[in-house]
Amino acid sequence: MKHFFTKKVVRGAIVGVFLLGFVAPRSWAWGREGHRLTALVAEAYLTPATKAQIAELLNVKITDKDALADVAPWADDYRQSHPETAPWHYVDIPSTEASYDRKRDCPGSADATSPWRDCATDRILYFEGRLGDTTLPLSERAIALKFLVHLIGDVHQPFHAIGDARGGNGIGITFLGSNQCGTFKCNLHGVWDESLIEQRRLNEAKYTDALLTEIKENHWESLAGGSPTLWVNASHKYAVNALAPDGAMLRHDYVDEETKVVDSQLALGGLRLAHVLNHILDDPMNAPTGTPLPKPAQQP
Repeated sequence: MKHFFTKKVVRGAIVGVFLLGFVAPRSWAWGREGHRLTALVAEAYLTPATKAQIAELLNVKITDKDALADVAPWADDYRQSHPETAPWHYVDIPSTEASYDRKRDCPGSADATSPWRDCATDRILYFEGRLGDTTLPLSERAIALKFLVHLIGDVHQPFHAIGDARGGNGIGITFLGSNQCGTFKCNLHGVWDESLIEQRRLNEAKYTDALLTEIKENHWESLAGGSPTLWVNASHKYAVNALAPDGAMLRHDYVDEETKVVDSQLALGGLRLAHVLNHILDDPMNAPTGTPLPKPAQQP
C-alpha cells in the first residue's frame, strides 16, 4: 500500500495512472447531498420572478425553499431506466490534455440527425434551449429544468471532467485509514462524490450557510457567468491536480487541501445555476440562443 502525502506526489503519480480494464459503471457525480447543496446555494440567488416560474414548472408552492434541492438528484434516478442518458453527466478529457475538445471528448449522438452530442457540456446548452422554449408543454420544460439543476452540478465535480480510469472510478484508494467508504470499497471518484463532503460533518443548513459565507467573503458573485466549456476546463485542472495512483492512501493533508476545492465548486455550481435560471426564467424574452454566456474574470 502506497502512502500518499502531498499534491506534489499526486502530480508525479499522474503518469502512472492508466485507463483500467474494469467494467463496473461510473459512480454518479456528487452524492445526493452535493447536488442538494448546489441547488440550495442557487436558491439564495434566484429572483422572485424566477422562483415563480420554477414553482409553476415543478407544481410546488412558491414558498418552497427546497424546490430545486428536492429535484437536484432526479437525473441520477432517471438514468437507471434511461441508460442512454448516462454520458450526459460528464466529459472525458484525458489528463494529458490541457482543455476540453468537443469532437474528442464529447461523443456524437446516436441520432445522426441531432446537432447535439452526448456529454454534459452539450446537454446543458440543449436543456437551456428546452427550458426557454415556451411553446413546449410545461411537463417537458420541467424535465429540462431538472436536468439543468443536475448537470450544472455535475460539471463542477472535478472527476466528471476527466476520462482517466473512468473519472477515477477505477482508482482504488484508502481514505483516512480505511478502504471502505460506506457500503463500497473506496475509489477516487466516490471520495470526491461523497466522502470529502461527509467529513465536513455539517448538517445541510450549516453547510449551505458556510458556502454562502464563502461566496460573500471571496466575492465570488462576479464568477457567476461563463459557459459549460469554461466550467469543465476549470474542473479538469482540479481533477488533474488531485489524481492519485491506484492503491494510494489519502491522508489529512490531501483531504484538507481538496475540501477547499469541493467547497468552492459547490458554491460556484450554485451561483452559475442561479445565473442560468435567472437568465432564462426571469424574463420570457431571455430565451437562450445557445451562445455561451460571458466569461468570468477569474477562477478561484
